[in-house]
Amino acid sequence: MNWPSILQTILVGTDRRKLPAEIASEQQPEEATDPVAAALEALSRVALLKKGGFQPAVHVVSQAFPLQEEEDPSRPYLSGPAIGFLQRMLEGTYREGLPEFLDLLEQGGYRLPPELLPGLLDQCMQQPAVATRMIPLMGERGRWLARQNVRWYPLSADPDASDWFTAPSVVRKQLLAATRNRNPMLAIAWLEKTWAEEKADDKVAFLHLLKTRLSTLDLDLLERAFQDKNREVRLAALDLLTLLPDNPVRSALETFFANKLAGAFPLAKREKYLQTTLPDLGSDDLKPWFDLLSKAEKADWRNGLLHLFIRFLPLKEMCTLSDLKPAELVAASDAGNQTALTEALLENLLRHSSAEWTEAFWQHYCKLFRHALWQKPAMQAFMSRNVESLMQYLAGRHILLDYDNQFLLRA
Repeated sequence: MNWPSILQTILVGTDRRKLPAEIASEQQPEEATDPVAAALEALSRVALLKKGGFQPAVHVVSQAFPLQEEEDPSRPYLSGPAIGFLQRMLEGTYREGLPEFLDLLEQGGYRLPPELLPGLLDQCMQQPAVATRMIPLMGERGRWLARQNVRWYPLSADPDASDWFTAPSVVRKQLLAATRNRNPMLAIAWLEKTWAEEKADDKVAFLHLLKTRLSTLDLDLLERAFQDKNREVRLAALDLLTLLPDNPVRSALETFFANKLAGAFPLAKREKYLQTTLPDLGSDDLKPWFDLLSKAEKADWRNGLLHLFIRFLPLKEMCTLSDLKPAELVAASDAGNQTALTEALLENLLRHSSAEWTEAFWQHYCKLFRHALWQKPAMQAFMSRNVESLMQYLAGRHILLDYDNQFLLRA
């Protein structure tokens, strides 16, 4: 009795999958005429076998995919404290350090221990970008294990031997990431051919992968993506378009900010300024940007637009067009407990790091440890990204860790 085969028949349905021949042959002739009765009879036999102390077979299903010998058995397995670090990352602690950890594994030529593979495969399903790096470190054993589970099966495919037009979604993301590194023109050609048929979630994931070796050759697809009906796709395209100079979308973004939003500092004059400069909602100039706002942002659309532009406008252009330095913009964005504008600025910095801007944040907010911003996810992510800079700033100014700023240790 093979338990996985019986379970698969029950889950899929007897009208779609018959019991394997070796199991069906154990049934009585009159029982085998009805596939539903045969499947239920097989389940009852398994239950009786378990009560009798017999273990049903569980590995027959994998005989179609025999485990091949590892290509390079000389590579050492990861061991010692490093395994503990990896397990904690997989459980969610310091997960942002996982890409750097994988860098070290690749440089050291390590293989991942077999007992960690199930957790690693789950992690790969949640983060396709990590899967591209992690699957090769699992070796043939990891691919073999992935083939034994319907949920993991897409990870078992070899991207180098996969076809972009027929591979499942997870494999296509791996294939696009690998191809983007070595042949960006081929990667963008694939996307252009299949873009209209892609799902919105896949489009967003594909656009994130295009950050690698981004160039003006990608402009046609990015401008096409910026016209997509899905808001998340348009936002992902806008993020990339702001990185490329001399394109119509970025030029329009800068022009609108210069004419309508650049004078929205300081806080005391902001509301009156926005009411004066921003056109009515029926304006054609306003529509492309208004459509990028969430439902919550549209309720206060003038401030919502300001937050949108602060989130995406290149930092250098923000200073130039507003005629303010980073420290002045950080101070001007501080609205006390109303932290939405500053969070938008932090999201910009999380995508495009800048030492001058980082210093400006520490200079302003390390005097205000009870400020509501310190508890916001964007600020906590910014702290984690720039922890060394923060510690150096505190040490250089002899700022001690005490009751008011103990959250720094937790972060």
